Amino acid sequence: MVRLKGCAKISLERPLRGFSAAFTLIEVMLAIGILAMVVTVSSLVLGVGVSFWKTVTEMGEEIQNGDAVMEQVVMGLRSAYYPTGEAPTYEYGFQFEDDGEEENAKDVISWVKLGGSLVGEDTPWAGSAHRVKLRVQDSDENEGPGLYVYAWRIVGQDKDFDPDEDVEPVLLSDQVVAMDCRFQDPTKAVNVGEAYEWVDEWVSSNRIPEHILLTLYLKPQGSKKDPDVFQRMVDFPMAKLSWNPNAVSGGTGGGKQSGNRNGGSGTGGTGGGRRPVVIGGGSGNSGNRIPANGGSGGTGQRPASSGGWGGGSGGGFTIGVGGKP
Repeated sequence: MVRLKGCAKISLERPLRGFSAAFTLIEVMLAIGILAMVVTVSSLVLGVGVSFWKTVTEMGEEIQNGDAVMEQVVMGLRSAYYPTGEAPTYEYGFQFEDDGEEENAKDVISWVKLGGSLVGEDTPWAGSAHRVKLRVQDSDENEGPGLYVYAWRIVGQDKDFDPDEDVEPVLLSDQVVAMDCRFQDPTKAVNVGEAYEWVDEWVSSNRIPEHILLTLYLKPQGSKKDPDVFQRMVDFPMAKLSWNPNAVSGGTGGGKQSGNRNGGSGTGGTGGGRRPVVIGGGSGNSGNRIPANGGSGGTGQRPASSGGWGGGSGGGFTIGVGGKP
């Protein structure tokens, strides 16, 4: 030991042999345990994040697929066609086959339409009246289970034409497992502020329903057991025409007068829709008149307004009401 003047003692002795500064076994085990806990927690958080990302992605794909299929069907329904000036006819009516309820439903619907929805714009007869039929198939026929569309033109077919045998179905979506349809009850009056009353049958197959409640069920994705449900209420713009083929679209109120007036005189009331050729005279307003033998003209074609059918008495074959030149 060396002792310097004014300094503390400095030991020059060597430390004991076999001794060195290091972690003990307990410290090492504790560090490993902490590291394992951090890795485990990080793995759990990462797993939850990945699972959440997959769930969100699957939900997005489900919604996108369901909306795409529903939009095609809705466009096809709203393209429904019905000819004017004809009595209600089965050839242009909406046809329905009820087969089950809710997620077990395999309903079949068929209607006449115009345009390329459901059939494609490149179809040669897309611009003319053609009938389409939608049905869900759960067998392995054709391209397997899914929603299929059948389409064919309603004129120019052979006498022995059978759509069930001669029309090749086209797969619209292989994700649809069920289709359920309900209709606004045509026998119930609809009051403002009241909900529609729905029925699961459609017997007026020579007409078109005003509203349909369409529900599509798609295959469950991932670990889900219940099918995804997409529902839409669709209105038919041509429905009223199928119930009154002689009516034309228009609002209420007095329409402006139109046409030429030739001979006769009279004052008219209100009228609405398309009015037929009337034999005889009477009072009325507007329209083109063909000069007649005797009497004043009766009501004829006139802009849409509130009211009903015109008419009158007297002689002459007229369209519209005459007036002084």
